[in-house]
Amino acid sequence: MSPALRFIARRVAWTALVVWFVVTLTFVVTTAIPADPAKALLGPHATPETVERVRAHYCLDESFIVQYGCYVGRLAHGDLGESYRSKRAVSAIIADRIWPTAQLALAAILLTLVVAIPLGVVAAIRRGRWPDHAANVVGLLGQSTPAFVVGTLALYVFAYRFGWFPIAGYGEGVLDRVHHLVLPAATLATASVAYYARVVRSELVEQLTEDYVRTARAKGLSERDVVVRHALRNSLGPLVTLVGLDLGLLLGGAVVTELIFAWPGLGREVLQAVLEVDIPLILGVVTVSAIAIAVANLLVDLVYVRLDPRLREEP
Repeated sequence: MSPALRFIARRVAWTALVVWFVVTLTFVVTTAIPADPAKALLGPHATPETVERVRAHYCLDESFIVQYGCYVGRLAHGDLGESYRSKRAVSAIIADRIWPTAQLALAAILLTLVVAIPLGVVAAIRRGRWPDHAANVVGLLGQSTPAFVVGTLALYVFAYRFGWFPIAGYGEGVLDRVHHLVLPAATLATASVAYYARVVRSELVEQLTEDYVRTARAKGLSERDVVVRHALRNSLGPLVTLVGLDLGLLLGGAVVTELIFAWPGLGREVLQAVLEVDIPLILGVVTVSAIAIAVANLLVDLVYVRLDPRLREEP
């Protein structure tokens, strides 16, 4: 087997192990919840006989090992179970909700990159001067302000006061949906923009001190070409990791943002599942989130192999 294939095989095996560990840990935690899912499903006025029938129907009266074995067996066949609350297949619920969350996550990542890269470049070029200090202040404010504060302020100012954007909802049609998407995506991107800009600035400052940059300047290249075509290109490697991690995490559901803007994604669904002790839905969302994060990390590893073939020789 070639070094590249061995590298990919190791990463795939590690990804599968991480997903299994997260799923198992979540199953252990949810089964240890003191609340009885059958009672939560039926309400406080259900008779003991009815509660026992529901527990038997969902195998809640079996031992932990039996419940875990049943869950893993179903999971191996792609069956995430049935929601206690809605009686729908968990996979169908997630399929309905994951696309709005994916749209929100992708829009937030795109907006982050569009704002953070130029901000980081300006801060690096003007290092120690007012643009650098201004970028640091903006970054500090972005990272220290909670998402619910940013979202609430954005909703009040841009939707309620000025009426530039819809207050809430998902929208119909492409243009209407993009219009609804701007504020929640900007809210999610606020903290990420600050961190991404700092990473770009740090990497670019380091690259601008390298020998190849001095050589490019000595050849008479313009400062723009030196920065954009050479130094910046070599500074964007860490952003690959950040994008992969953030995309996986955002696909798990941005609960606060989705609640503020009434966005019909996974975050709102899993919060409702937790409140109603809907264990199959909780496990299903966590499983899908774990797979999304693990696959995102795997893709990051493969991109790095493409960018730096020396990584294929890792022991």
